Amino acid sequence: MELITSLNLKNSEYFSKYRFISYHNQLRLLFSLGKQVKNVLEIGIFNSLFTDILKRNDYNVTTADVDPHLNPDMMLDLTQDFILPQDKYDVIILFQVLEHLPYEQSELALQKLAVATKKYLLISIPYNTEYLALQVKFSFTDRARHLFINIPKFWSRQPLCKQHYWEVGLKGYPKQRFLSSVTKAGLTVKHEFIDPSNPYHYFLILQKN
Repeated sequence: MELITSLNLKNSEYFSKYRFISYHNQLRLLFSLGKQVKNVLEIGIFNSLFTDILKRNDYNVTTADVDPHLNPDMMLDLTQDFILPQDKYDVIILFQVLEHLPYEQSELALQKLAVATKKYLLISIPYNTEYLALQVKFSFTDRARHLFINIPKFWSRQPLCKQHYWEVGLKGYPKQRFLSSVTKAGLTVKHEFIDPSNPYHYFLILQKN
């Protein structure tokens, strides 16, 4: 399987409107954890944009990635037998990462990350659904209202991205299976969120038991 950095994506292709919607949600959910969360381990950095924003907001960020060309602070391959220092990081974040591992390996990685984090894991994974999203927004308010209906594509085994081994919603990978893996790892779902503007990214704040 190819690393995402080997795909030669142009900035215009990667920095789409929907990508920035996800950046917004990543930051919003991290900020919601409060000022007591300062030490962050970010796994999977790609272009370092998110890292730069965190540092500008006074977070202590350690970066980790499997690709040495990205110059992470530490090399980390989640498919291998890795060890991280325990209780050093208030939150470990990994967005759109776990699906790049076979499901059984992503389960094991989740369990190890649950041991390592001091309190939280903040993740996103792909949620493959057919959906209807309608937005209503009035000129006198900044807040939009949404009608959102989604149906998991339980009849299909085909991820939207060819670099993914699995996606929640597909046949064999119902949402409940992933939530059971979360419980098995010793984590509790503190908050889950899907933005109707980009429902392919399913966000979870997971708290260590």
